[in-house]
Amino acid sequence: MAGTIALRPATADDEPFLFALFASAPEYCYLPAQFKDHLLRMQYEAQRSAYRAQFPGSGYEIVLSDGLAVGKIWLDCGQGDWYLVDIAISPDIRSQGVGTLLLRGLQAKARNHLKPIRSTVARFNTGSLRFHQRLGFTVVGEDELHLQMLWTPGA
Repeated sequence: MAGTIALRPATADDEPFLFALFASAPEYCYLPAQFKDHLLRMQYEAQRSAYRAQFPGSGYEIVLSDGLAVGKIWLDCGQGDWYLVDIAISPDIRSQGVGTLLLRGLQAKARNHLKPIRSTVARFNTGSLRFHQRLGFTVVGEDELHLQMLWTPGA
């Protein structure tokens, strides 16, 4: 696993890192090179706007490993169910347990507050689906593009 893991609030200075992390998603590697940057920037801004509109009052934190930014986690821990809006880990340390550590920590907090955690996974993202299922999430709904996932305390 990576080094010591910590979280800190994201700031405007994190924008270049956050964009690079967004662009590192496997689903974007197939975009034509001549359009890639422009399309990714549009998608990045659209995603952030949609998250802010759908989850007002939510926020994201930067995941640090030994003080270096290696990921992000966006949570909405409002009055109702908690929502894991987004989680992303840098490609160079994916599959080293960082995401599992983060999500298990979130589950422990949710268990203490008796709160379920919801998440949405893109249908084509089989790695994310396996990750969620391994950590006790189950599919509770779906549409053409996404699976709605739920973890409940005591499950």
